[in-house]
Amino acid sequence: MEKASKVMYSIANFFTWIVLLAGIAGIVVLSLMYTGVIANTTDYNHDGLIGGIIGLCVIVFFSLLTIAMVRRAKADNSSKGWDFLFLIFGIFGGNIFYFLGGLFGLIAPR
Repeated sequence: MEKASKVMYSIANFFTWIVLLAGIAGIVVLSLMYTGVIANTTDYNHDGLIGGIIGLCVIVFFSLLTIAMVRRAKADNSSKGWDFLFLIFGIFGGNIFYFLGGLFGLIAPR
């Protein structure tokens, strides 16, 4: 079960990297729209663009934090607390791979 937990964490981590890269790309595009380098053909005003940039910065921050925590949870001799945390993240975040990784980690004998 320990191996299955690590595999689930790796799959979930892959999707977190995709979210991270999409967030960074969104920050770049919204910043370029704000500065006028890219034509703002939408009806977004400057306050909406700033709100989008701030929201994406929060997503990028939490994605980096989650990636770091997954690395710790996948390490050998990690505690069951990490597995329980990712079980909760999987439930509330809607990511089935974090949920399964946490569940398999809790079931695995250590």
